[in-house]
Amino acid sequence: MLRIPLQLTVRSSIELAVVGILTLVGLVLILGTLDEYKSGRAFNRAMDNYAAGVFEDVYEGVEEATQAKPSYDAPRELHAKLVIDEGYRNPAKFAEARDTFEQLRQRQEAAGGRASAAVLIGLAVADLEAARAQATKPEAPAAAVAEARKRLEAALTLYPNSGDIHVNLATIALLENDVARCNKEIAKVEEAGDISIDALPVLYNLKGLVQLREKHFAAAGAEFEKVKEFAPEAEVPDLNLAAANAQVVLAADSDPRLADLAATSLRSLIGRLAKSKSPVLPRLCEAMASYLLKRGAPADALQRLAEAERAGKLTWQGRFNQALAQYLVVRAARNFRRDPLAGPVAELAQALTSAKTGRRERLIAAAVLGTIDAETGNIKRAIAHFESAAATPTHPPDPFIPRALARVHMSLGALHYSTGAPAKAIEHLDKALPNADDEQKRQISLFLKQVRATPVIRDFTVKRDKLLTDYDLQVSANLSLPGSPKPLAPEDATLTLTDTLGGTTRPLPFRLNGPLLYAVAVNLPQGRFRVELTLRDYLGNKDSVTSETLEVDREAPRAVELDPAPGTKVPKLTLVRCRLEDTLSGVDLEKVRVMLRYPLGSPIGSRQLVMAGRYQFPSADGAIPRNTPITSELRCPLPADKLPPGEYKVLVHAADTAGKAGDTEWSFTLAPQQQEAPAP
Repeated sequence: MLRIPLQLTVRSSIELAVVGILTLVGLVLILGTLDEYKSGRAFNRAMDNYAAGVFEDVYEGVEEATQAKPSYDAPRELHAKLVIDEGYRNPAKFAEARDTFEQLRQRQEAAGGRASAAVLIGLAVADLEAARAQATKPEAPAAAVAEARKRLEAALTLYPNSGDIHVNLATIALLENDVARCNKEIAKVEEAGDISIDALPVLYNLKGLVQLREKHFAAAGAEFEKVKEFAPEAEVPDLNLAAANAQVVLAADSDPRLADLAATSLRSLIGRLAKSKSPVLPRLCEAMASYLLKRGAPADALQRLAEAERAGKLTWQGRFNQALAQYLVVRAARNFRRDPLAGPVAELAQALTSAKTGRRERLIAAAVLGTIDAETGNIKRAIAHFESAAATPTHPPDPFIPRALARVHMSLGALHYSTGAPAKAIEHLDKALPNADDEQKRQISLFLKQVRATPVIRDFTVKRDKLLTDYDLQVSANLSLPGSPKPLAPEDATLTLTDTLGGTTRPLPFRLNGPLLYAVAVNLPQGRFRVELTLRDYLGNKDSVTSETLEVDREAPRAVELDPAPGTKVPKLTLVRCRLEDTLSGVDLEKVRVMLRYPLGSPIGSRQLVMAGRYQFPSADGAIPRNTPITSELRCPLPADKLPPGEYKVLVHAADTAGKAGDTEWSFTLAPQQQEAPAP
């Protein structure tokens, strides 16, 4: 979630420190003059009222003391301090305070040769605040800061062991963004050992501000807590402690336990500051809202942002986080209509084009808009927004950016996958891997495994099955495209039927029922058939299966190359010949029978030449003994008795191994040649 770049800025933090320093001016003055002027009852009464915060009576006492003894400087110093205090409510008073301190400086130098340290510090601070009040920019003008430093350095030559002057020089160094010199001045305070007890809260406040600048948030909080020990009613440490806690809860690399402790402290501080209507309250509420967004509590974040809006105008960052929180609340309600999202969409779209938008916010705005588009069905625009987020520069280094880009590339992978662009999906997932955390890497690995998974064909079955005829074929299979972003479709599969005898291949129509494929081929012709199924995915991967060859044997065996040839006349007959053939199954020779029918009127009607696949008569030359098993080349010997002339018929009965049987019948005539009678 976003981390708002909110903190007490260098200027506002130092401004708070200056408030503490100005308090020091009066307190140092009191320590230096109280014993000398304790007899001045009016001044003492003024001091009592100052301590009690009754400032109207302080003015009265100061005026009375001044009139009673015009040579007293203490009342005039206190008066100048009161004017500075009023300057934080009315900046025009700073010039009056500067003039008063200048008069005191001249008065004291004329009387004693040098002004008091309190007057010199007061003059430097009043002069600086007067310049700040007249400046058009919030930052202290560089020239005024440099002049204040010169005044304090001059005062240090008169009071070299004054820890109070070093405290003010440390503040000036921080105003000049010179943290190293600030630390040196703080070290000199500790070396000098001469610092008023009332300046200690200012010192600890400065130490806390330095720790804030160096992002040592826990250490800063400890220093601000010390301030509270010396000045329990002061608001300055509360504000700076709140800034330290805000930095902890907003830091991207904060320990969650420390962030939760800081958030608890920040809640308490916000409650206290709300009573005083502190001007920094809106920023602290925004920081708390950002923390709540990080902790997945967008509804609570919206409440804090509403509190910030009541206390003052939201910053751009606050509006951005408000839009983000509104989106998350809508998303949690699963209400993805455009109406409730109109406000967040407009704010986030504006962030994409605003010059104020940093890399983080621009990336988040684009990613959230892409998510809204995806959830409302505009995938094309969603991809465009996520591509914009993916183009976020990674330099200068920011730990948030690479982690966020990992999530962006994962989203792009899912979007491209859903549109049937797996190559782009894999490209983005590969880009996400280097910066992904362990859980994201696990998700990406599973996703890539799915995307790259090859097609699978299971339970492929091809069988002869009588549907309408005895020559029907049935095909079934279970298809799977585990990496496909789309449901299985007919174009993903190819089913063909090949006749290996005829050398032809044709598509076989099929239908899909979910992952199940079913096809039939009805009344197939004679042949040997093979079915091939191929399943392809969007990457070109495929799985193929081929059935065993299935024979469709529609024809019975037949006798060919008949001898004697049908219809012919032969002078003599010793063998009947033919060849048995069957295209597919093959002849079952044990079932072959051959019968020879004699001419009508013959004493014998017929003879079985072959029975159960064996010759029933031996051949005249003895080459074929009786009961010799036949081959497909039949050479059937005839009985030895004399064959009468006339028309003979041969009946060949043959069956194939599949059980189909058929008869071949033909006739011929035996016409022996008449022998001529010998001449008388």
